[in-house]
Amino acid sequence: MKKIISFVLAAAMSLSTLPVLADWNNDEDIMSLLSELNIMVGDDDGNLRLDDNVSRAEFAKIAVASSSYKDTVATGLKVSPFKDVTYTHWSAPYIKAAVSAGIAEGYVDSTFRPDNTVSYEEALTMVLKVLGYTTQDFGDSWPYGQMGLANSLEITKNVNAEQGEALTRRQVARLIYNTLDTKIKDNQSKLITSVFDSKVIEGVTIIASHNEDSSLGTDKIYTTAGTFEFDGNFNSDYVGRKGDIVVKNDEDFVSFTPRDQRVEEYTVSNVIGSDIILDGDMYNINSNTTTYYKSQALTYENAAMQAEKGDTFKLFKNSNGSVDYAMLVAKDSETGTDSFDKYVIYSLLSDAVICYKNGSFEQIDITDGTTCYKDKNKSTYGAVKNEMAMGDILYVKMDGSNVDYVSYEKGNMEGPVKVTNSNWIANFDTNGSTTVMRSGNKVDASEIQLNDIIYYCKDLNMVLAYTDKVTGVYEKASPTKDSPTSVTISGKEYSVESVDAFNALSSSGTFKYGDTVTLLLGRNGEAAGVVGGSESTSSHTTVGFVTETGKKDFTNPDNTVYSSYYAKVVTPDGTENEYATSSDCSSLKCAVVNVSFTNGKSSLSRAKGYDSVSGKFNSEKNKFGDYTLADDVKILDTAGTASDDLAMYTRIYPQRLDGVTINPSSIAYYSKNKAGEIDRLILKDVTGDAYKYGIITKIDSTTHSYTVDIDGTQNTYMTSFSTNIKGPHRFSMDQTGIESMRQLTAYSSRIDTLTRTEAKINNQTYLLSDKVIVYHKTDINTYMKITLDDAINGNYKLTAYYDKAQTLGGRIRIIIAQ
Repeated sequence: MKKIISFVLAAAMSLSTLPVLADWNNDEDIMSLLSELNIMVGDDDGNLRLDDNVSRAEFAKIAVASSSYKDTVATGLKVSPFKDVTYTHWSAPYIKAAVSAGIAEGYVDSTFRPDNTVSYEEALTMVLKVLGYTTQDFGDSWPYGQMGLANSLEITKNVNAEQGEALTRRQVARLIYNTLDTKIKDNQSKLITSVFDSKVIEGVTIIASHNEDSSLGTDKIYTTAGTFEFDGNFNSDYVGRKGDIVVKNDEDFVSFTPRDQRVEEYTVSNVIGSDIILDGDMYNINSNTTTYYKSQALTYENAAMQAEKGDTFKLFKNSNGSVDYAMLVAKDSETGTDSFDKYVIYSLLSDAVICYKNGSFEQIDITDGTTCYKDKNKSTYGAVKNEMAMGDILYVKMDGSNVDYVSYEKGNMEGPVKVTNSNWIANFDTNGSTTVMRSGNKVDASEIQLNDIIYYCKDLNMVLAYTDKVTGVYEKASPTKDSPTSVTISGKEYSVESVDAFNALSSSGTFKYGDTVTLLLGRNGEAAGVVGGSESTSSHTTVGFVTETGKKDFTNPDNTVYSSYYAKVVTPDGTENEYATSSDCSSLKCAVVNVSFTNGKSSLSRAKGYDSVSGKFNSEKNKFGDYTLADDVKILDTAGTASDDLAMYTRIYPQRLDGVTINPSSIAYYSKNKAGEIDRLILKDVTGDAYKYGIITKIDSTTHSYTVDIDGTQNTYMTSFSTNIKGPHRFSMDQTGIESMRQLTAYSSRIDTLTRTEAKINNQTYLLSDKVIVYHKTDINTYMKITLDDAINGNYKLTAYYDKAQTLGGRIRIIIAQ
């Protein structure tokens, strides 16, 4: 049935003015804005009390809240501003702020008379002073100078008051509303822009909320001026309306003032060709009339192709009765009762997303082919997921227990910020329930340290601190040192993430080429901060395992080439860096070294020895023997001891060492933090994870050549040593060939039960390597790689091969299925 709704709300204003409501029955729209800006609010029960009078004390508070002095109100006063306003009076802080700012004045008898009603001229005088005007602008003829200036600035429009009249809350709201739309004296900015970082956009149509388009977030609206986020409840009656919108920070919806429109609402009863039948009648609507559908602006003709029986169709007409535009609302538009939920992305897996919602983490399984909306464009999850990062927002529409489609948008991650003092948390709007994570571990806020790089995700209510650092010589800035977007530190390039790092590394910064610097790396491994000199070496020297040495050409920032010795050093976090060295370091290959810097060159020296440590790892208690491990401990396992050995390494975690007993001879290096916890640990071939594992399938003893299958790929290698044993082996090898190999040991009995993490043999449970390889052996020399699931689910006889005992760090490396 046709419904005609008349709105006599807002007259269209010129582009230079804030829209002023023509029908003052809609003061609630003004109050919505003033409440959002924290200038005027209702009482505890939500009543606006628009016909109540306003006292001088109340208006002083309102005036200060409207001004640039709104953040200067000091609670807890111990001095009374006037003899009739003691420091215990609720208004004392506001009256003190108003008087100090020159907005309000007391009387000659040292009273303020806070409970007197504020008069029209008193209110005008205060708002003019909020705008920066002074007595010199008013002249000596009180109050006519003030009233004349106020009239000329049009801040009295529709206030409907006279000199001497006591103002009501309705009149005050209109006065403040007009004042917000007025330019500050000697300034091109309006008060609302200058003080509240807000702006008014006129002639905006609100096209859709989540109710009309479920690909929008539940706290988003889509308009002809863009997408905006709102807090609290949004008046769904605004959807489809044209009016003037107030936004803050270019992204937050503050308020909306609808214009005068006539809205006719119909039900779609049929669609014939390019015509929509409305309540059984065909209306003469121009085929090119803009028609909004979900978040799209279509023509009426194209909208007809989307319309279905039962949909709602609205015509929006201007004051002369002609159609301005139309809107089609699908009958199955979202109503908030389905399974469309908002999640915050925490981490991405290959085929799932770990998300945060309502204080807990959930895993959402999403296939690459799942429909995904981004910026109103339809795509697939597989095409978009590489753009996703922690703190981003994912809206998920479920179809039963399966994901129907998702909508993705960038989150609001604040930072990076370099910690420079203990009051770092003041940088963010945190609260008592904010979670603090440091290097992936939940910690107390007091555990954040100087030079940590921190971010704050409001949607997660989580502070994220990162501790990775890299020290080296500042060699180059790209594209120029005047405007660096990336820098090269000891041969490795890092993108510049923060203004702090940009300022420090640019031409106007403190660091020049050749300086020793420490980059503080953010969440994406980019330079988020820089320290140098004593800062870079006082708390954390560079220690690592030497993987390669030699001599090569280097390029200076001016593109001249020079030759220098170099060394590659991998630190306990698994990061490999290349350094130009002052001397030949070949004797230090496979050694643990300290790296120091002088005149743009690195010097390597064997790392200092420490008292021996040993014991069994207990990852649940975070212990290594009698020692406690730091929550962010970095562990590197290495292979190779002599300078002519192949140097191999792998980054591991405490869980990998759980239950493993490590002797002092297997410790190459460790260090402790200020709390006495082991924070860096370099091991000598404890886990065996640095090696490669595979099958020798063919041997030519005359040429010492071997055909080897590594993870399903076969190659033939020539060696200086020989073996006649085929089958599963461990290999020390790189791209150039095999340095050494050792046969793996088979368990004497076959596997009874196999899962994705362990095998049960003779009632004993043995752990699989996370890189275990399964081969189907079809004859004596033929092996075909199959998946672990194939082995679990297939009808095979399974034999497991391991490198060493599990208590010493070993694992099942290869499984042969027959």
